Amino acid sequence: MKIFAAREEDAHQGWVWLQEVSLPARSVVKITNRNSKKTVYCEAMQIDTNFLKLYNQSPRISIKEPANALVIGAWYRAGLGGIQSQSDVALEVSACNSWWGRFKACTGHPQVVVRLAAWLGGIGLVLGVVGLILGIISIWPTTA
Repeated sequence: MKIFAAREEDAHQGWVWLQEVSLPARSVVKITNRNSKKTVYCEAMQIDTNFLKLYNQSPRISIKEPANALVIGAWYRAGLGGIQSQSDVALEVSACNSWWGRFKACTGHPQVVVRLAAWLGGIGLVLGVVGLILGIISIWPTTA
């Protein structure tokens, strides 16, 4: 897959751009670098003609084969093992729209506020479940 740097307005967002018709719109994907075995989870946006028209403006390097392109920010390139833009890398992209995939996409997001909110939400969920279990145990009838 040919790697392209994200546009300035996309650089700190939690998505990448690719052309994969089998993915649902705004799907959460797991991207795995086959060489380093490192993975990232993020949202996938579809490359279309409107995106190409904006992206392929000079002085940026044009995307000539959208089906083999991945437009990805530096945060995610670093997470995949320090991939450089304009390189060809063996990546595996798979849909991961489960609750776990969505949580991983939030905890690996480039913006710290999203990561913090996800972790606080996860901790709150765990504490809520513990509280529910302890509450049920406290009212459970005991035999004497």
